[in-house]
Amino acid sequence: MKKIIDVLRKGLLQNVIIGIYFITLLTECYFLYYRYYTQRIYTRPTLIPILFLIFFQQFISRNHLFIIGGMIASCLGDYLTISYSPLYQWAGLGCYGLSFILYAIQFHKLEYVTFSDSKLAIFISLVGLILYIAVLEYFSSSHNVTLTKKPLTYLYATALAVLATTIINIFINNKNFNFTFAITALILLITANLLFDCSLYFFHRRQTWVDCISAFCYGTYQFLIVRGQLRAKDKIMGTEYFNRI
Repeated sequence: MKKIIDVLRKGLLQNVIIGIYFITLLTECYFLYYRYYTQRIYTRPTLIPILFLIFFQQFISRNHLFIIGGMIASCLGDYLTISYSPLYQWAGLGCYGLSFILYAIQFHKLEYVTFSDSKLAIFISLVGLILYIAVLEYFSSSHNVTLTKKPLTYLYATALAVLATTIINIFINNKNFNFTFAITALILLITANLLFDCSLYFFHRRQTWVDCISAFCYGTYQFLIVRGQLRAKDKIMGTEYFNRI
């Protein structure tokens, strides 16, 4: 077992696996563009397992459980949302929301959210959530867009807002680590969701290039948020498993 871990810690192998991750992500975009939806079972659900392999050497502490839990929830979401069953798709959306909450808890453990220090973060996230709900309500009422299960959609958006609050808070208040990666990941996640909504409600899935950009933004978000959280956690907690960039 020790020999396996030593091999996985080598930078060359890690870079190879990172390359495989982004090749898989680009293949996922290719399948989306040409509507090869059945082939996506080989790409979308395998992204998180590949990401797990990249950081296998990190998972040696129970302090990483929230990150692992977020990855597992995201993986389930990836698997369920490629199904044609509406029940599975909504369950997958719930898994994504759970992953946001778990990642948010991890950020919270790195920099505790207090109202006095986090007013700006809470304000930005709340305004964003209200605007998102307002836009969906506007389209549903004036553009003949049917939005099923609105409460579930808004719960998902609320979970994203919670993650946004913790990310913005730690970006502003933590001085021990540069959390630019988290802001970048958050922007990519929001972009992915907005593009998906545009594809679904405005383009009616006719413009597959929109789906491709959305998928690439999501995959890059997932890579940045996991890699960055692990590096930040190890730096702030003093363990510093990553000694190289």
